[in-house]
Amino acid sequence: MKGELIDLKNCTTAEQALENPDLCWAAEPVGLVTESGLSVPDHHAIVRSDTKKVIGIVGNRYTPLQNSFAFSWFDTVLQQNNGRYSKAYVIDGGRKVILEATLNGGVAIRKGDEIFRKVSLINTFDGSYPFTAIFTVWRQVCSNGLWGWAKDNKCKVHHTKNGEVRAEEALRIIAKGMTYFNRFEDQCRTLAQKIMDRKMIDSFLDSCFGKEGGTRQKNLRKKVEECYEAGKGTGQGTAWDMYNAYNEWIDHYRSADPETRLANSVLGAAHLKEQAFNHIVSLAK
Repeated sequence: MKGELIDLKNCTTAEQALENPDLCWAAEPVGLVTESGLSVPDHHAIVRSDTKKVIGIVGNRYTPLQNSFAFSWFDTVLQQNNGRYSKAYVIDGGRKVILEATLNGGVAIRKGDEIFRKVSLINTFDGSYPFTAIFTVWRQVCSNGLWGWAKDNKCKVHHTKNGEVRAEEALRIIAKGMTYFNRFEDQCRTLAQKIMDRKMIDSFLDSCFGKEGGTRQKNLRKKVEECYEAGKGTGQGTAWDMYNAYNEWIDHYRSADPETRLANSVLGAAHLKEQAFNHIVSLAK
């Protein structure tokens, strides 16, 4: 999975964001035929209007939600919550397009350590994922994305002829997001007050990499411990430091390829961050 980052320079509307040349295109359904010329009746291709590249093979019931339509419903939410579209990500050539919005400024977890509320709006054209709003948190000091409680941090809209987000649905989604943010931030403060001992450190690393392993696993564990002891914004020996050390490893060291690393930090490694968060919370109780 490869990713391209686009700086939107704090756009206030989806229309402004989608003026970027890398985002200004439509997803067009195109019929499929075999090499021998036979039509494929139950599926069609989704093609980018600008590059003419295939970005998905889907069933005939699939109706693409165009980026211009899918993202525009969130404009009102941004206006009501002092928000801005800050970044966009084009994953796998356009199979997934993500607009990232920041809401309501920063929240201090401890002195000099702020996190920011973000909503990632994910639109896909390969049938792998419905249109989804995911609530996440961004830690400024280390530029890491933080994830937790996978069942609670997302709302979905499926790609069908009736797949549209109405005003009341937008309000429900953001209300759920605010509840999630408040709960997540309270738990982060708890983690920042919990000192880790050796047993807790080993338990956390075992949950991430397994108890037994060869040289590679040992090196991965060692790298996370290095981030825990002297990473970006860590070094205070708390559960918060350990959770962020693991996220730092995912976002900055897990892959040597910059595009793959970007895609993993945005979406590809979300399940790993969620699992790590759940385990560190259980250790901090």
